Amino acid sequence: MLNNLQDFFSSENVYLATTYLFFAYGIILMFFYFAGIVLANRAINKAKKKSLFLQVNDIVSATDIPSVTLIAPAYNEGLTIIENVKSLLSIQYPYYKLILVNDGSKDDSLEQLIKEFQLEKKDATFITQPIPTASVKYIYQSKLSKYTHLTVLDKNNGGRADALNAGINFATSELVVCTDADCIIEQDALLKMVRPYLEENEREIIACGGGIGIANDSVIKNGVLKELRLPENLVPLVQVVEYIRAFLLGRMAWGEINGLMLVSGAFGMYPRKRVIEVGGFNAKTVGEDLELCIRLRTLMEDLKLPYKVVYLPETLCWTEGPPDYNVLIQQRDRWARGLWETLKIHKKLFLNPKYRHMGFLYYPYWLIFEFGAPIIEFLGIICIVAFAFFGMINWPMAILIFFSAYLVGCIFSTAAILMYVKSFKHYDQPKQIVLLCLAAYLEPFLYHPVLVYGQMKGYYKKIFSIKSGWGTMTRKGFKVSDT
Repeated sequence: MLNNLQDFFSSENVYLATTYLFFAYGIILMFFYFAGIVLANRAINKAKKKSLFLQVNDIVSATDIPSVTLIAPAYNEGLTIIENVKSLLSIQYPYYKLILVNDGSKDDSLEQLIKEFQLEKKDATFITQPIPTASVKYIYQSKLSKYTHLTVLDKNNGGRADALNAGINFATSELVVCTDADCIIEQDALLKMVRPYLEENEREIIACGGGIGIANDSVIKNGVLKELRLPENLVPLVQVVEYIRAFLLGRMAWGEINGLMLVSGAFGMYPRKRVIEVGGFNAKTVGEDLELCIRLRTLMEDLKLPYKVVYLPETLCWTEGPPDYNVLIQQRDRWARGLWETLKIHKKLFLNPKYRHMGFLYYPYWLIFEFGAPIIEFLGIICIVAFAFFGMINWPMAILIFFSAYLVGCIFSTAAILMYVKSFKHYDQPKQIVLLCLAAYLEPFLYHPVLVYGQMKGYYKKIFSIKSGWGTMTRKGFKVSDT
């Protein structure tokens, strides 16, 4: 066995083939990153110009804007449920309702809600179900006049996708916004999210997403983010950089060419009729947000209707990121499994001329560079160890390539941080900028290997059919201020 491995890894042809493969993969990925910077910068400038013509004050005073229902599933969120519901209730929008779906929580979430908002139990048998879900036991509505737009659905546990579908069934609005009960949403977020639906005349907006930010260690008062702070621990601090880079250089860039395949499950707006038309969120995958967006795009391609998926660059929703490595691994394990499941469900898209750019560019990119990246990195580590063991590595050249790749990664992260700070004025203090850059430069050593491990763990579960659900997202809760 050892001789066979030695023959394989000591082969000049194998060494050259793997070297060229990894080099080509890196160069192509680098091209996408550079293109992302250019497209994201162009998209941000366009968004700023558009905001001058249709401002938030114009929307809030209008009488012909679409109605919106905010749907938030909750499962064992007792630690933060009251503050988060207050945040969702305080959003500025003339015509909106909040549906909180208690998905069979085993803690005291429902009891807290009943007490705080004086909820009154009502019968749920009248709810029509265009999308099948686990049974809804009761409906709760507040007896307080200031909370008339709050409804709580208490249902048997069916998972996040099932809970969202129950909320969509009960909603009667034109648009639905899907979020999480643990999110803090900016007060004017809906007014900004609805803007693309008012501006676009030629294409139907089938999904609109807003920026997601990490709010660990920030200060919350009455459900509102009062003081944005950088996380104190390394893991959530690096996530701030990761989110800035992913949302700004990734989704903003793809949105500029209408290639966006994902609207974040933490904060996404959809036309209710289209979501029902495609059968709602898929409860059989843990990547329901990605899968729904692709299914909506596929529907519009099949119908041959012009459409658009929009991403707004501003951070409109704040969430508590994984506070440590254990929770981070669970999260990325789940995301990897969700990506695997979604790409398998929609494998017919791959190089299919019927689906145009989605078949020839967007889906292949997700397959090769989103799904494939951790696999390539994992195989790269194996090859480096093996080639080093058999004395095949030119170490001066290898070190040069490593530091070149590291430097390029730092440049991309720094560019994303500076673009974000300049455009949106978050983390604009010199100390905060320095800390973000420091986190970006430490990311490849202290964060990214754990990320790859979590992703490969998810793939391992799929390969060997190991059943695993959402996992447990352990939360510490936001810092709540009474002053």
